[in-house]
Amino acid sequence: MARIALRGFTGESPRTEPYYLPEQAATVALDAAMRGGSLTPFRANSDPVVVFETNRQTIYLHGAEWLAWNTDADPVPGPVAQDRLYISFANTAPIIRVDGAEYPLHLGRPGAKPTLTRQGTFDADTAELVAYAFTWVTSLGEESGPSPVSAPILWSPGTTITVGSLPATPPAGRLVTQKRIYRSVTSTSGATELFFVAEIPATDVTYIHDIATAPIAEAIPTADFNAAPTNLRGLTGLPNGFMAGFAGKELFFSEPFQPHAWPNKYRQTMNDTIIGLAAFGTVLAVLTTGNPVTLQGMHPDQLTAEKVEQPFPCMSKRGIVDMGYSAVFPSSDGLVSISSQGGQLISDSIWTREQWLALQPTTFIAARIGTFYAFSYIPLGGGARKMAMIDPASPQPTLLPVSDGSSAVYTQISSGNSFILGTDMRSVRRFDNPSSAKRSFTWRSKPFRLPFARSMGAIRVDARAAAGETMTTRIYADGVLRHTTTRINEPVRLPAGEFTDWQIEMTGTATVMQLAMAQSLAELG
Repeated sequence: MARIALRGFTGESPRTEPYYLPEQAATVALDAAMRGGSLTPFRANSDPVVVFETNRQTIYLHGAEWLAWNTDADPVPGPVAQDRLYISFANTAPIIRVDGAEYPLHLGRPGAKPTLTRQGTFDADTAELVAYAFTWVTSLGEESGPSPVSAPILWSPGTTITVGSLPATPPAGRLVTQKRIYRSVTSTSGATELFFVAEIPATDVTYIHDIATAPIAEAIPTADFNAAPTNLRGLTGLPNGFMAGFAGKELFFSEPFQPHAWPNKYRQTMNDTIIGLAAFGTVLAVLTTGNPVTLQGMHPDQLTAEKVEQPFPCMSKRGIVDMGYSAVFPSSDGLVSISSQGGQLISDSIWTREQWLALQPTTFIAARIGTFYAFSYIPLGGGARKMAMIDPASPQPTLLPVSDGSSAVYTQISSGNSFILGTDMRSVRRFDNPSSAKRSFTWRSKPFRLPFARSMGAIRVDARAAAGETMTTRIYADGVLRHTTTRINEPVRLPAGEFTDWQIEMTGTATVMQLAMAQSLAELG
């Protein structure tokens, strides 16, 4: 008895010789979504939700507003009460976006050193050395690190100190509205620290400090604050309110809940040039031109680094995707999943290295769509971009090609909706739009080789079809189309003829649960 039964359909595995594929695997699986083991098509994309006037490379939905840039960009919501978006770029300085306006992220320390003069009756017996510094304060509540500390001056009770040489013009375009004045205090142990005494308008050039009316208050909270580097790339949000970014081999971290401040004391230097970052849980994956590195911890000064022993160089920054439990990225040998347990090549069963390199992994642009890693690429030899998907969580991942040629892929975390930027680089459509008609998928089985030539007498396709949905099944024998049927949920007799190789192709919009083909109607089951 010869019988072929298919259920629990899967996608393509180009690496494997078709005859050796598992029974449920496909040699072609275009636009076929595998949901719960059934074979069903993706839906068509929506009409454009936005069309930009000029070309774009990165898209992002911020609330109800579409933002886009004609470069690689990394938008990250700020860990602050106000709605702010922090954005880094491939070749320009990072910015903050607030209420539709954009400002530089860089908030540098004041460069001017204050000068001091003393007024009043001086008592040398009670005198002590004091010094002053100041910071910039913005309307966003940000405060810079301190200026250079003034030369010290002797002060005694009853005298006042005039702090002068303060700049009249604050940094342009950075919403600086105030200066904060700090005075040094030396403890009994000999340690000197700055303490707050006053806040004055940013344009004031002097301040007279009388300790009787403006007593010493809290210690300066921004002593270690440095500005974000102007070449900072790859902004990535982490738990506990801090961000990461990189430049070259250097890794930078912001102060928790202070994304304008990037203390030098948190910097780390990698052995290899950093390509991109991904965060999942309390882990930051640093993907480089050599071995990946994972850092784990809840505060920038408590991060523990561990090098992944396998050399998995990252081939495309835009191909890095946070999958929630791990990060997936294209390496020189295939797709790699990296987690707190290390790195693992997950596409080894899908492509040979030669097949993988033919996808040109340096061209990958990817995003998470549901549980899938969805990627766009330019195949070797050029031509239009193609798109495909892989489920990294599957014990045996397979390839699901999609008939879209996207220039960018993006999923909004809050809604779970996925969008693609068309090859025109201007129009954005929702992918697999729930209210759109179903696409027509094509799924072709492996060739089933029988021990000797047999006649297959009947086929049955169990499918669920709503009004207007169709299914066409084609039966090939020894490489030649032998029969075509559009009937489902009932046995269909096949023409007589004995053949060794049998293959089944289904095309349509219905959902297929299972299929059986046998020598006789009775054997269909």
